Amino acid sequence: MKTVKEIMTTHIPAIYADSELTEAIDELHQHTLFCAPVLDGQQHLVGFISEQQMLAPLLQSSYFCEGKIMVKELMTDNVVSVTEHMNIVDLAQQMQGNKPKVYPVTSNGKVIGLVTRSQVIEALKQDYLSCSVH
Repeated sequence: MKTVKEIMTTHIPAIYADSELTEAIDELHQHTLFCAPVLDGQQHLVGFISEQQMLAPLLQSSYFCEGKIMVKELMTDNVVSVTEHMNIVDLAQQMQGNKPKVYPVTSNGKVIGLVTRSQVIEALKQDYLSCSVH
């Protein structure tokens, strides 16, 4: 069975707790993501940010022209991450229900990649097809 390392993306956005909101938006769009881990200067996982968390503050600030919004003000700091050695079947079970669709992959506290529900589904589909009798 495949592991997270075999399917994860290693090209991740550079979103930091001290990033200004529009910088984070640009990083998400550049990577075609709707959410991403928030890092410190040593690439350690310190939070997670999503477009959903950005929407209300961005709407408020754009309407009233209020000051800068920093990622650390919006991010979730209780983040679920996975290791590169995790089996994708275990991850698929963990992703069921109302769970995150994107997980940071960490090694020694540092973010080394991202794994999405779509990547897990594609890997499971390939395993399913290899079992099919033609």
